[in-house]
Amino acid sequence: MDERLKSLIEDNVMKVISIEYPTPLKNCNIKNDNIDIFVKLENGNKYCITVATIDWISNHVGERHLPSGSPDLIVKELQNQLIEDAVKEYSEDDAYWLRVFSMSYRDEVPD
Repeated sequence: MDERLKSLIEDNVMKVISIEYPTPLKNCNIKNDNIDIFVKLENGNKYCITVATIDWISNHVGERHLPSGSPDLIVKELQNQLIEDAVKEYSEDDAYWLRVFSMSYRDEVPD
C-alpha cells in the first residue's frame, strides 16, 4: 500500500487497503470531470464511489438541482491526494458514508 495512504489511517477510521482507478486520472480533465473509483477496506468490502469536480457539478446541475445518480464525492480537482483525503473522511466512523453510498447500489462492489 502507498505510504501516503497508510498515513491516512486513524483509530476511528476503517483502514483503506486500496483505491483503484478503472480510468486513469491522466485521461481526465482534472478540473472538470468525474470518475468512478473502487475503495477496498480492511474488512474486505469494496465500494464504488463516483468522484466529481466542483466545475463538473456546476456544468451538470439542472435548473434547480443535480439529477438523480449524482456523484457521491465532490473534490476541487481530480488529483490522487485530494481523492485520498476525501476517502479518508468517508471511511471514518466505521466507513459510515461509504456504506451509505453502497446501499444505493444495493451492496458493495463484488471482486
